Amino acid sequence: MTLTTPFPDASQSHRQPLAVLACAFFLWGCLTSINSVLIPFFYHYFSLTYRDAMLVNVAFYLAPFVACLPCSALMARLGYKMTLILAVGFAALGCLLMALAMWMVTFSLILAAIFILAMGVAAMQVVANPYVTRLGPPETAAGRLSLASAINSTGTTVAPLLVASLLVIFPVSLGAHQEPVRWLFLGLAALTCGLIVLLYTRHLPDFRQLQMQRLSQRTSALFGESHFVMGLLAIGTYVGVEVAIGTTALSYLSDKSLGSLDLQQATSLIAIYWGGSLAGRMLYGLVAHRVNAICAFRIATVMAGILVIAAIGFANLLGGVCLLLVGLMNSLMYPVIFAQSVRNLGDKTSLASAFLIMAGIGGAILPFLQGWMVDVIGLRLSFLLPCAGYLVLMGVGLKMRQPSAIS
Repeated sequence: MTLTTPFPDASQSHRQPLAVLACAFFLWGCLTSINSVLIPFFYHYFSLTYRDAMLVNVAFYLAPFVACLPCSALMARLGYKMTLILAVGFAALGCLLMALAMWMVTFSLILAAIFILAMGVAAMQVVANPYVTRLGPPETAAGRLSLASAINSTGTTVAPLLVASLLVIFPVSLGAHQEPVRWLFLGLAALTCGLIVLLYTRHLPDFRQLQMQRLSQRTSALFGESHFVMGLLAIGTYVGVEVAIGTTALSYLSDKSLGSLDLQQATSLIAIYWGGSLAGRMLYGLVAHRVNAICAFRIATVMAGILVIAAIGFANLLGGVCLLLVGLMNSLMYPVIFAQSVRNLGDKTSLASAFLIMAGIGGAILPFLQGWMVDVIGLRLSFLLPCAGYLVLMGVGLKMRQPSAIS
């Protein structure tokens, strides 16, 4: 029986490994989005201050800086497959600790569990992204990564809806501490353990570098690759503008002088922004083998910049719609940037992947800067910062080169 996958450019021998990796992409999408959905729950359940509730995000986004470089070293020593199994194992441990922390009603243990869970998620990203790019011809690597990212976005989109429904069906009793969250994480732990079994029992082509070098030597050689350095800048900028617009578009739509919608309407419309990213990644992944990835990236960055400028100019509900459409333009940027950044790196690919995941810290820096701009020059003009970000991405696109069929 032939296993079919959503990767049309993959050879027969690579389709099953790509299907297994797709499960990993979906899982880390679920785990990432569940983290943000549960912040309001923890705020009420533990009677926290808003600052303390935000420690959940601090714990989650601090983890990649601890996990990524050790993960790269493990990829070099143990290979991609075993490192991915260990990464999923860390995620399973984090889920079990979350269930224990909810049973013990201990917020400090919650933070420790989230940190361990996030280390597993970060390590999964470090391994799975280059894994997908190497399972097939290099000229269509961006398409495979786009489809995998679409599967990741599916998990990111579906999981919060499921969690929200769970919390509505089983309302929290603050006095008796009766809540469904511990059972949710026990279920996630079971799913992660199932993925470990799947990874262990299925045949996946493995990769590892042939000779270990000192980290300083490999890092120096890596930063001598101009396209990788450019990729670091691009990933940090892309993640920053995507998160910044995703965060401030809600305020734009609900602002009385701009979108003029009530908060409930504005919140429901934000799904268009993230749904556009999901749809665009799926569409691009299906046609990537027929499309020039660099040309598509350049068009997407220009269109995203125009849409943000339109939102500044219109300053009304139509401007809000323009911001929502930016999600569609964002959809193919990450896979193209990542595939270009690790092009022809060979044994340095695992270390490059670690640094690229760490560059996602832009998702914390640029939204913070835009928030400061809102206080200084107002919400509408604060979108000049995402405009500048897309200008940087346009410049990166102009310097990209189409990969050859042999790399």
